[in-house]
Amino acid sequence: MSATQPQLTVGDVSVGDDLPIMAKNASRAQLFLYSSASFNPHRIHYDRDYARFEGHADVLVHGPLQGAWLTQFVTDWCGPRGRLTGVTWQNRASALPEVDLEFHGRVTAVDSSTGEVSLEVWEQTSAGEILMPGMATVRLPQ
Repeated sequence: MSATQPQLTVGDVSVGDDLPIMAKNASRAQLFLYSSASFNPHRIHYDRDYARFEGHADVLVHGPLQGAWLTQFVTDWCGPRGRLTGVTWQNRASALPEVDLEFHGRVTAVDSSTGEVSLEVWEQTSAGEILMPGMATVRLPQ
């Protein structure tokens, strides 16, 4: 959300609205640093030869990193006065480094009396393969 963009309110959204797409692309250095910061020593996230030994095409983007990006996607959309009240996702396919990833979302329900908005959210490759479907609930100001 830019500093000049007004805060989203519950009156601004309707069922069926699409959220603006957010793009991410994990570098190999980022994966190594995330492994270090999250105390995750599993070599499939930073050692290509080891990842291939375990049967993967390349090193893998961490599931929790993708979940953090999904959460960022939703909270950026709802703005600084919006509140994330729930989020779930499932990692269904592997994300690879240096591949463009897209985060998408759609409004599925709006309760104008409480400000609660339900969202269908997902991560996909630029080719359209869904890697991580999920749901989120936010509360927007009136």
